[in-house]
Amino acid sequence: MFSVKIYFVLFFNFFIAYSQTTNPLVGLKLAGPGDIKPGTGMQLDPNSTPIYDEQLKKINAEDLMKFMMSNEFIPEPYLDEKKTVKAFVLRRATPDEKAMMEKLQRGEMAMDQQKNELIGTKGIDFNLKDIKGKTHKLSELKGKVVVLNFWFVECKPCITEMPELNDLIKEFKDQDVEFISIALNAEKEIKKFLKKNTFNYSIISDGQATAQTYQVKGYPTNIIIDKSGIIQYVSTGVGPNNKENLQKAVNQLLPN
Repeated sequence: MFSVKIYFVLFFNFFIAYSQTTNPLVGLKLAGPGDIKPGTGMQLDPNSTPIYDEQLKKINAEDLMKFMMSNEFIPEPYLDEKKTVKAFVLRRATPDEKAMMEKLQRGEMAMDQQKNELIGTKGIDFNLKDIKGKTHKLSELKGKVVVLNFWFVECKPCITEMPELNDLIKEFKDQDVEFISIALNAEKEIKKFLKKNTFNYSIISDGQATAQTYQVKGYPTNIIIDKSGIIQYVSTGVGPNNKENLQKAVNQLLPN
């Protein structure tokens, strides 16, 4: 009997220790009503706060983007004793939640592709110097397709799309396409960012005024201007077909 008790205690202790190493939510609780103050900003960034799927498998930024764009999942915050968000777990969205997300997504797409007031208008001229000292003047780029990207260093979706934007530069190399990015940050901040990240566009710093001129309200925003200086494409945010949409838009403006 004594040995059975010892065995049980040892097994129980082993089970607790094993659970703590396999369950990343040990010591955390699902946020309930009133736990998080209204208006509190919560950034879904797997690099700073771990995010798990339904099986509690940790996911990266690329997978997170796919989950969120599917409109099938809702991120739920988990808190520690101090009510600090320490993790997110994706759960299946209810039918009502899915309908709401799809409605929002349709509204954003309509704004981007159909209702955006910029499409079909003349690109507003600018005369900007990039962080390498090269001057870019829109009126002198007629005869070229101009791809503008508006972003800022702290914007995680902006950083997520950069590898795809770099691929576009490779694809349209030696063609009449100019890639210019307009960042909100100061030159010093951008150069610090580029020490750890690769972005091959020509980069303009301190671009708040230009972003305002082009009515940029969300980030990242991509604008494509044709060879005659007319805006033909505007998109905001990053979706699963982001690269393909940009490729198609540029190809349509180049000779076959």
